[in-house]
Parts: sequence; C-alpha cells; structure tokens
Amino acid sequence: LSSFITQFAITIVMALTNNLLALYGASSIYGAEIPLTATGIVMKVNQILIAILLGIATGTQPIIGFNYGAKNFKRVKKALEIALIASEIISVLAFLIFQFTPMAVVSLFGSEEGLYNEFAVMAFRIFLLLCPLTGFQTVAAVYLQAVGKPVKSAILSLSRQIIFFVPAALILPTFLGVEGVLWTGPVADGLAFLLSLALLLYEREHLKKSHAMESGNA
Repeated sequence: LSSFITQFAITIVMALTNNLLALYGASSIYGAEIPLTATGIVMKVNQILIAILLGIATGTQPIIGFNYGAKNFKRVKKALEIALIASEIISVLAFLIFQFTPMAVVSLFGSEEGLYNEFAVMAFRIFLLLCPLTGFQTVAAVYLQAVGKPVKSAILSLSRQIIFFVPAALILPTFLGVEGVLWTGPVADGLAFLLSLALLLYEREHLKKSHAMESGNA
C-alpha cells in the first residue's frame, strides 16, 4: 500500500507541476516550453531514484516483518539500520551528481543551449536540493508498514507528495514565479523528513521497550 500510494501520488504531483510550470513559465523569460521540458527530465530522474530507494525499502520489509512478529527486535533494528545506510548512500551520491554535474544528466536526454540549459541546471539544483532526505522517508514509510502501522505508513507516504507538496506548489509560485514551483520540492522534502523522523523515533522507542520487556521475561 505504501509503495502504491507513493507511485500514485507522483502522478498527481507531475500533473499539478506541469500545469503550474506552463502557467508561470509563460510569464517568465523561459516561456512555457522550457520549464515543462527541463522539469520533465528532473521528474523522470527523480522517479528512477525513488524506484531504487523503494527497491531497498521493499526488500527489507519481509525481513523486518518476520523478525518483528518473531519478537527478534535486535534483528529488526539491524535490518532498519542497514536499509537506512544503503538508501542514504545512494541518495547522497545522487545529490552530488545533481548539484555538481547536472548537465551530465541533462545531456543524456539531448543537448540544447542558452535558457534551456540554464533552467535545467537550476531545476536539478533547486527541486532536488534535499533529495538526501528521500531515502530516509522511503525506508521509514515501509518500516512502519512492516511493523503493522499501516495508517502511519500511508500518512507518511502521502506527506511529501500530497500533504506538503500541493499546498507549497499552490502558494510559493505566487511569490517566486516559475522558480517557486521548483522550491516546492525541497520544502516538501524537508517537512516530510521531520514527520518521518518523529514517527520513526517514536517507533524506535516502542521497539526498545518491547525488546527490554522480552529480555526481562527471558
């Protein structure tokens, strides 16, 4: 369910973003076409990153679920830590590419000049500014699902793409124009990270207490 919600929400986000880019881009020096095309590349690349992170998180789900049910909380904690470390390594590597060599990615989709390249580089650097937090959010959502917290998992999956992204996308462009559409990415990522951190810390405390109780009974 968590993975399904994430993918479904991405579709809604792309539709909303495209409409806003066309609307605010038309009144900027870039026009409507350049923001649509350049941000489309950013969205595609971001989808690939999310798919990789979902693969890691989903791969750990049965391990976490089985050991949680078997009350082997030490192994649950270890699996969660490995998943978080792996996802963060990939997210940070992606961040370095997006920030320091964005044109290497853009050129894979065709070479352009002038304003197109300028906007494409800006889109990568702004929209994916906090992509290192994406791995943490993805693993946290799947972890909550694995330990029997489907409602919290669903809320977390919706938080970045819908709950935080949509209001930011409707508000920021009114002040920042077409660039404001790009800033919705890091704003939503930052707020979703804070929510996922709070939920994960709460569940870890619950896990520690459960582990202590099992150790005491043993």
